[in-house]
Amino acid sequence: MPYRIVPVLTCAAWLMAGAAAAQVPSAAGQATPPAPTAVAPLTVQAAPGPLTVRKEANQFVQSIATPTPAIDQIARWRDPVCIQVSGLVPDQAARVAARIEEVAEGVGMHALPPGCRGNIEVVFTDQPQAFMDKVAASREEVLGYFHRHQLDALKTVTRPIQAWYVTATLSNSGPNADVATASITSNSAATAASAWAFQPKAEVVDDPENRGPTACGDSPHFTHCLVSELKNVLIVVDTSRLKDKTLGPVTDYLSLLALAQPRSLDGCTALPSVIDLLGPACRDRGAPDGLTPADAAYLTSLYAANLEANKTGEEGDIASRMASILIKANSRH
Repeated sequence: MPYRIVPVLTCAAWLMAGAAAAQVPSAAGQATPPAPTAVAPLTVQAAPGPLTVRKEANQFVQSIATPTPAIDQIARWRDPVCIQVSGLVPDQAARVAARIEEVAEGVGMHALPPGCRGNIEVVFTDQPQAFMDKVAASREEVLGYFHRHQLDALKTVTRPIQAWYVTATLSNSGPNADVATASITSNSAATAASAWAFQPKAEVVDDPENRGPTACGDSPHFTHCLVSELKNVLIVVDTSRLKDKTLGPVTDYLSLLALAQPRSLDGCTALPSVIDLLGPACRDRGAPDGLTPADAAYLTSLYAANLEANKTGEEGDIASRMASILIKANSRH
């Protein structure tokens, strides 16, 4: 029997620190299906030629990888991830968290144990807009990079599953000469504080009001030595719109959103993807039952690529690695 989603929390519960979740038992006799396929090993149904695979991998990366607004580069996690899931009965919440952790560890990320401070927050609710209204009022920082006058548009829920990303820019260029130009020797505390505020930092959360760290050569157009990072991902699942979906494929969909920032969830990528699960443009090729070989290859390549290059270099590196993985998998069949 399919393992259906069993919601349990209202949208307000997630905002209340330490609030106890009401529990709704799963249906009696409901069988637990086998765990979804892990990120590796890959299986491929068809075996197109290497040139075709490379072309499709490139198109896939172009369509799915989104650059951050701060430095126009692709973000991934650097810090260990802490996964928190609310809004489901405990056994289902545990399954979702465990699967996201499994995928994260499959691409080389470390997941922190329970009790950590969440930076991947997954909320199941049948009142997603009411929930996001509360988030915007009390935790607007988790909505990510935005201008304050865009708050109403940014908090609007438009999809059955929707994600908000906080990104940061990390500088690997070391001490910057700009620091020496900021005089903090004044007797005025205000002057000193102002000067300090404008010094470059090693890592800065991306926000229009923050000055980002300086790249190599002190040029805003030279992005080497700068890396975009994921710092927090909030994913809201509208349970009222997923009544026909089972937990396994939904959880893999959440895993992709938690570890990467897709450019679009409505398009049809060059290769089958778990994004097709809710992508109306791809219904003709069938709904996936979880992460596809393309998804696994993309995530593996994203977390292995050199992300200090400019965006074109990043995309090329990821696509090349992805194609190599898929070609190698094809050769086994």
